[in-house]
Amino acid sequence: MFRTCESEFNLERHLIPFLQDTAFYAELSRHLRKSFSKDLPTAAVTYDPRSDEMAMFVNPDFAERQSNWQIRGLLTHEFDHLVFGHLNSRRKTPNRIWNVATDLAINSLIVEHATKPRDVSPNDKDALPLPLGALIPGQWPVMPDGRPLSKEEKEGSKLGHLIAGFPKLQSSEWYFNKIMEAAQKEGGGGKDGDGSGGPFSGPGDGWCDSIDDHSPWDDIPEERREYVEGKVKSIIEKAVRHADSQSNGWGNIPADIREEIRRSVQGVINWRAVLRQFVGTLVRGSRTTSIKRINRRYPYIHPGIKRGYAAKLLIAMDQSGSVMQQWVEEFFGELSTLTKKVDVTLLPFDCYCDEKDLLEWKRGTTPKLQRTKMGGTDFNAPTNIFNDPKNRGRWDGLLILTDGGAPKPGPARGKRGWVLAKGCNLMFPTEETTIFMTKEKQMSGAWR
Repeated sequence: MFRTCESEFNLERHLIPFLQDTAFYAELSRHLRKSFSKDLPTAAVTYDPRSDEMAMFVNPDFAERQSNWQIRGLLTHEFDHLVFGHLNSRRKTPNRIWNVATDLAINSLIVEHATKPRDVSPNDKDALPLPLGALIPGQWPVMPDGRPLSKEEKEGSKLGHLIAGFPKLQSSEWYFNKIMEAAQKEGGGGKDGDGSGGPFSGPGDGWCDSIDDHSPWDDIPEERREYVEGKVKSIIEKAVRHADSQSNGWGNIPADIREEIRRSVQGVINWRAVLRQFVGTLVRGSRTTSIKRINRRYPYIHPGIKRGYAAKLLIAMDQSGSVMQQWVEEFFGELSTLTKKVDVTLLPFDCYCDEKDLLEWKRGTTPKLQRTKMGGTDFNAPTNIFNDPKNRGRWDGLLILTDGGAPKPGPARGKRGWVLAKGCNLMFPTEETTIFMTKEKQMSGAWR
């Protein structure tokens, strides 16, 4: 384990505003001890058996040379290694090639979705949200000091040539398999754990490696690995719950990655839990007076305060011909357990619906589910009723049960969510809460 050291470098100055932007990373960070160490060149996230906690180590000399944007990228990089299970359940050998592959998967996400801060000029095309030397698919690697490779160095770097030709936004396994295929064609692949001795360990490629240190994970005893993996999943589960409870808890994490992360902890959090959290974020307080409550300030003079909590939810049911009745029944079987805290109005729709289709679901009752429509699908139909000025204040949220087979609708005036039937997806990207009714086998880490 790395030896810690003191430093005047203020990591909190970079960490706090970054975490304020993304509640998911903020909750994840809360469970990581941060320490400085000069035993590693850059940074690392690992398990510390001495304190039985997850820890992130940063070399202060390295951090001082980075801009605020680069440090944000570095923090995201370290957190994502845990989120995607790169360092525990999905770890592969040769280790060095796996390290390169995971960095390529993470860094392409960071570069693709990072928002350029004010202190970086929009015209500065060379500025990247990662420290110099970070490996990015589709780009020739540069040396850690920022020096680009010479023509001779490029000709001698077989791994660098592969990276420069790779597409972005592929999984770690995709990059790993492509590198291993090339290695085998070259007559090796690094049979030992660290990948030394393979075709990408010569003078032209010896410098081409992960930007951070993954080696501490190799030191975790085999009998402790399952325990550590469970510990990491528990932290990610808490971060998912925390992010889902906030209005913008996921920050600029794209919607498809959010769903990958949710599914990665499916053994702990499933679509039913996400549904409950969506309904929970709509619950609002009500304040009334009651003579049955004693007023603490003016007992027996004024009535006491009675507080209740309720939410009003509009549920739009896609009744187009492609939606199966069993999907609707399963969804309502789960929703019926939540009606103690929510008032529900049902709205069947296909490519059309109007006010006369609305049906109030009274608490303690089970609505009769009848198919009344069989046409196409238009998500604007229920959205327009939800947005209608005369319905302002009538509902706190709109939840659309569908198979996803329609174009993107216009914006909703309030919180809108989607419940996708098993095996279905929306035809468009969205930042809104998307709940997948699925019983897929739990994955070990979000698949990136």
